[in-house]
Amino acid sequence: MMSFTSHAVLISCILIHSSHGFGISSDSMKCNSLQRTCSTTKKNFAADWKQVTISHRRQPLSHLYSTAINQQQEGIVVGDTKGAALYIEDVCISRGSNRIISDVNLRVERGQRWGIVGPNGVGKSTLLGALTGTVRMDQGRAIVAPKIDVGYLRQTAVAGSTKTVFEEASSEMKKIQEARARMEEAEKAITEGDTSDEMLLKLDEATSDFAAAGGWNQEQTVANVLKGLGFKPEDMDRLCSEFSGGWQMRIGLARLLLSNPSLLLLDEPSNHLDSSARDWLGKYLKNFDGSLVLVSHDTSLLEASVNNIAEITGGTLLTYVGCSYQKYLEEKEFRAKAAMAEYERNMAEAAKLQSFVDKWGASATKAASAQSRVKMIEKMKKEGKLDAPPAAVVEKRWKPTLVLPPPTKSMGDVLLELKGADIGHSDDQPLLQNVDFELRRGMKVILRGPNGAGKSTLMAALRGTLPLLKGERKENEKLRLGYFTQDLAQQLDPTARAMDLVTAYAREGKYGDITISNEAARNVMGRLGLSGDKPLRKIQELSGGEKARVALSMFALKASNVILLDEPSNHLDVECIEALSDALSSWGGKDGAIIVVSHDKPFCDSVGFNTVGTVMNGNVVVEERDLNEDDWKQYGLSASQLLDADEEEAIACKKELTLEEKQQQDQRRKRAFNAPKRILKIEQMIANSESRINDIDNEMMEVATDVGKLTDLTREKEKQESKISELMEEWEELEILVAEFDNNTN
Repeated sequence: MMSFTSHAVLISCILIHSSHGFGISSDSMKCNSLQRTCSTTKKNFAADWKQVTISHRRQPLSHLYSTAINQQQEGIVVGDTKGAALYIEDVCISRGSNRIISDVNLRVERGQRWGIVGPNGVGKSTLLGALTGTVRMDQGRAIVAPKIDVGYLRQTAVAGSTKTVFEEASSEMKKIQEARARMEEAEKAITEGDTSDEMLLKLDEATSDFAAAGGWNQEQTVANVLKGLGFKPEDMDRLCSEFSGGWQMRIGLARLLLSNPSLLLLDEPSNHLDSSARDWLGKYLKNFDGSLVLVSHDTSLLEASVNNIAEITGGTLLTYVGCSYQKYLEEKEFRAKAAMAEYERNMAEAAKLQSFVDKWGASATKAASAQSRVKMIEKMKKEGKLDAPPAAVVEKRWKPTLVLPPPTKSMGDVLLELKGADIGHSDDQPLLQNVDFELRRGMKVILRGPNGAGKSTLMAALRGTLPLLKGERKENEKLRLGYFTQDLAQQLDPTARAMDLVTAYAREGKYGDITISNEAARNVMGRLGLSGDKPLRKIQELSGGEKARVALSMFALKASNVILLDEPSNHLDVECIEALSDALSSWGGKDGAIIVVSHDKPFCDSVGFNTVGTVMNGNVVVEERDLNEDDWKQYGLSASQLLDADEEEAIACKKELTLEEKQQQDQRRKRAFNAPKRILKIEQMIANSESRINDIDNEMMEVATDVGKLTDLTREKEKQESKISELMEEWEELEILVAEFDNNTN
């Protein structure tokens, strides 16, 4: 029997209950942030961008504390949000002496789903950190409405757990747990003889709350979420500690989703997910009935899940209400063009007025006209019409570039080879058996296959970090191996300077080049967006995306003739992913070779693979061909393939039924699920009531001459008889439901 008890947090998944508000608040001058819906007319746009201002005022801090998070941290405070679920007002945040974002204002209404976008390092995760208390605000406040539960999943790696996957995933379903406890308490009291109206009412209320929270269907709900995130049925009873860090992140994500918070804050949730799980998550978030704030570089996830976009750019926040990700891109371009067009028209008008003043200002007959035009120019200046549009509106996002050193020459055609290899972590049960794999010059190999098939294990064997259980690994005499993985950024020394790590990696080791200068390293880092003083900062002072760029800089400085990449796009933003794919598409020629594990379809399409390796059922099959659409469909890159027949039927019903009908259908299904247990309880309760009636009859015989006691006993007997009648009606309804359920199943 699976346990539903609560326990310590598996990963940094924080549930913030608004009854224990925590955070900071400060009085600050209000600053309007550019807000405009996609439907805003072009006519009204000209004045919109003028509202963007940037302030660097600092205000004194005050704060509240909560046991939900370290007491020295700050974040959301419970208060008046003017009807919104979350209200962010005039927030400014610095990193060291550098102001990251200023005067951020955002209203997250109940049911809205916001995507926070922008290049790495602009402050997306920093803003979420300010909401959860891990980052201090310089000024401003973040307010959550009363009775709003906030759920947050950190981006960083997590430790394991002693619980099973099912137990951990279901451990924060607090409403179900609390209702179940009250049900069991009431049922125990009734079984022991307390059949008072008060106790029966408690049982009824607890049962209703349990049903409303989804208690009758809890096991199926948990199984569906875990299945969507890539877990197999046999994984449910495995210990969390048996899984890698990436899979533990999935367990934590499942745990967070199943806790069903009112406001969900997600920071790059797809980093450790394959395409099928990302697709499933996008559809899940689209149907999430709470409020959502999602930071992600995954454009497919953003397009699938959010209906509003907030962009951090130019040190502030611009909002695009009612826009999907694609509509946001279109709207952003329109705003920039409209702002520049308006500015250019105003400048042309001012130049025309000034020309008249210059020509006729000294003329006695036209002095009044000239003076009138001077006043018109002054008015335009006062209204800000001659101010250039803010950079946040018109600046084009800078695109990083990556230049890889040309591949080094090798001896012969074969660069790396596995012969008769058994690969795995246990001699008794190898994950891959009798693998023959030959990597030749000019090959660009994409490894595909279902989750857990052994793609990353094969990469470790090819790299030489995982010894073969059996067989042979042969290297070319002049093999130069380059490697980039999704977790490389997480392995960097947090106390080291970025520049020192990059230069040390390039100069040291088996293939190091001591001639690489600091200038060359800074050029590579600068092309990836690590300019200014960022190369001189410690790793712990950089954002997650900037750490990934440091790792990419290290990778780009050392020449190689074989490149291995394991989910390289997971921690990179859109621009860096494009830079990496562009570099790989033109790299190699006839001298180099690439092997990639990736579920990022646009990235793979851009690289241009000429060889497909299928890892499945303990085997590796290599085909010299291009990728096709069937390759993506075969391994569940569509979330619809993760749904069984019952779920698909439920989705169809959701589309066809009204809200009231769906609620009624769901309630009947929940009652049928637990009907057998409830029927046994009813039969016991009926037996108890019948026994009590017999006792009452005996007592009535003994007090036959006491009219008052007879009256009381008669009333109690009538209540017991009425209770039996109601229980019999419920018993009959449940029997019908069980029969109906059995018929539908068969």
